[in-house]
Amino acid sequence: MKKNITYTSSAIEEFYRSNRIQWTHFYESERRIIEKIGINENFRILDVGCGCGGLGLALRERFGVNEYTGVEINYQSVLTAKKMNPQAFIIQGDILEVDSSIIGKANFDVVFSLSCVDWNIQFNQMLSALWAYVIPGGHLISTFRLTTDTGCEELAKSYQYINFDGKKNGECAPYIVKNVSDLLHQIIVLSPSDIHAYGYWGVPSASASTPYDRLCFAAFAIRKHDKGESGIPKMSLDLPQEILSSINLKD
Repeated sequence: MKKNITYTSSAIEEFYRSNRIQWTHFYESERRIIEKIGINENFRILDVGCGCGGLGLALRERFGVNEYTGVEINYQSVLTAKKMNPQAFIIQGDILEVDSSIIGKANFDVVFSLSCVDWNIQFNQMLSALWAYVIPGGHLISTFRLTTDTGCEELAKSYQYINFDGKKNGECAPYIVKNVSDLLHQIIVLSPSDIHAYGYWGVPSASASTPYDRLCFAAFAIRKHDKGESGIPKMSLDLPQEILSSINLKD
């Protein structure tokens, strides 16, 4: 089984040291979903694929969050994150290889994966690993690219250059696209209590090579059952009608 890519491109640090560091820098889908779960200053946050730790700064600005842990695979970004947010705990490495005792399983009110889990090879393993860090009653917030067609997780068929100028050169990352029904099946296997989503149609990044002409870019808030809770997950999916109409959870 192939390991996740350890990205070495300096473009990641160059972009994230000045972008996605304030609340208004984040996408509407992300802000809507984050607002929905009621974050406050006492929440413990784990941000996987944290870049330069900008989400920690934005959550402090918007909600007063102080306890922020970031995990980032790109070494240059980690160095900058520690300078930009010295109050944070920033770890360099692949979430699948970082010693979980350093982070603390089932220790976070919210675990974030914004443009991370669908931007590397081990999608399934990463999703399960992230879920393990969520406390009972807490949330996993993640972004996904959705289609009504067959999804694609093959790097050779769908990939993105790490180039924030929209050019097709530089290091390559998987550009994972999930069929919406397949993704929901995968989430339901985690046995969540609630699944919220907000998303909209858009075109793939100019730096991506992918067989899709358009995609639904969506943010999900997936709540873990609290102690003593059980039952079928409740779903509130604010997604385009074409996406909703294609959902089949019977198989």
